[in-house]
Amino acid sequence: MKHRLLTFLLFISFGLQAQYPTLSDQAEVSLITIGPGKYLYDCFGHNAFRVIDPSINMDRAYNYGSYDSFEDGFYVDFTLGTADYKLGVADFDRFILSYQRQNRWVKEQVMDLTQEEKQAIFEYLENNARPENAYYRYDQFFDNCATKLRDVPLEVLGDKLQFKADHLDRFFTMREMVDQNSFNHPWIDLGIDIALGNIIDRTATLEEHMYLPDYVFSGYANASIERNGQEIPIIKQTNDLVITDFWERPVDKLQPWMVFAAIAIVVIFFTYKDYKLGKRTRSIDFGLFLFTGLIGALILFLWFGTHHTTTVNNLNVLWAFAPNVVVAFYMLKKSPPKWTRVYARFLVILMVLMTLVWVTKFQVFNVALLPMMLMFTFRYVFLWQKGLLKA
Repeated sequence: MKHRLLTFLLFISFGLQAQYPTLSDQAEVSLITIGPGKYLYDCFGHNAFRVIDPSINMDRAYNYGSYDSFEDGFYVDFTLGTADYKLGVADFDRFILSYQRQNRWVKEQVMDLTQEEKQAIFEYLENNARPENAYYRYDQFFDNCATKLRDVPLEVLGDKLQFKADHLDRFFTMREMVDQNSFNHPWIDLGIDIALGNIIDRTATLEEHMYLPDYVFSGYANASIERNGQEIPIIKQTNDLVITDFWERPVDKLQPWMVFAAIAIVVIFFTYKDYKLGKRTRSIDFGLFLFTGLIGALILFLWFGTHHTTTVNNLNVLWAFAPNVVVAFYMLKKSPPKWTRVYARFLVILMVLMTLVWVTKFQVFNVALLPMMLMFTFRYVFLWQKGLLKA
């Protein structure tokens, strides 16, 4: 590891020397962090590299968040976990102008590097931007525009670059970090929590925190580099390039828990009424079973039918039970088969298991599901104890 930079420089010098300009002593390599915006795709922020050298009139932004047009099946590829992003290179003034127009703050961290290190990172980026090297398989948590700012300097500098955890009050899970950034999009946050499995409920490592731009910024602010046997801060200067008055606000006035609580109250009321009158409102059972079954089928598709690394081991299947899609149609019958009563008892057991999973934090569910859990349990117990007794 100690000789990684030397090896890299030798590779550059023999294979790529004639292709890239030599930076002057005026050159600087910086890390750019962009704050969140008002839209969903902006709420996690963004990162990029900047290489500037006034002597050769160069000021470039290297952006690993680029992708080809939304045409040619991009949305399908993203859903399947096969979307390829790429490293794009742009004039820095043009790059930053778009974020100024969006009223998003931009901060710059200038790295304290030797001339050789600046040249090495610059040539790494230039080589990576070549058409045959530019594309990479995007992963929201493990390989994105933020993690590239962590990984590229580590690849070039090796063990000399050290990240420390002093700036963290505690280590978060990835799900907690998602919540920190998507709080102003509660319905999308709910969808993310339902779609992703318990992989994101383990405590993230220091490096894994840096899948988000904010943690890249704070991580480098606390990082060091070795110089002659001593550690010095890797960041020598921090600049506010764009200062704004933007702050995030919830965009949805109707919160998920409000909607679910209202639905739960209605269903529990009709369930109590059914119990008293000794009948069963079949439309309620059909709707609940069909809804939970369809969500469960989607979860299973994301688990087994895509290449996403974080949609596996998803215990939302305990309440969103895919076979309910089929059972829903039996619920339309006035006298469903006898086995449906045993099936309802099994669903009650699943709700108990879901509670244990949540309490032990083996997987954390969205808090908006609480009224739905109460509703499901109440209705399933009714079906087991009385509603399907004549079945």
